[in-house]
Amino acid sequence: MNERIDKRKSLIKAISAIDRYSQTYIGRNVKDYNIGQGQWAFLTQLLFNYDGITQEELSELLNIDKANTARALKKLEEEGYVYREEDPKDGRKKIVYVTAKARDFEQEFHEVFKGLNRILAKDFTEDERETARRILYKMLDNIADYERRHR
Repeated sequence: MNERIDKRKSLIKAISAIDRYSQTYIGRNVKDYNIGQGQWAFLTQLLFNYDGITQEELSELLNIDKANTARALKKLEEEGYVYREEDPKDGRKKIVYVTAKARDFEQEFHEVFKGLNRILAKDFTEDERETARRILYKMLDNIADYERRHR
């Protein structure tokens, strides 16, 4: 295929397109919960990995600035999905917890992401899935390391 026509050579174009399609898929599947694109990454981390993490740690984990984190958590709090408490060790920090309301739809929320994984890896062999996962996480580690060194 001619170089001008074959646009499938750029990693960043593929990653960006996958991200856009994935955001659309997730948004469509969580809209009934009033969770916007700016909130679901936070709720996902809290529900499945880090309930009881500080707001600052959540910002660092997701590589999202503190102001955007505060706005997203405020919206999730207003919807009744999270609550924040003062850190007993450091009153300047807030610890974020998920609520029973969030736990009530945890399985459905998880299914959205499992469904997206199935779509993305459709027709992959188990070896291909493992190779893709390993390569993508290596890329993530590379960019995260670069960002840490250039702050």
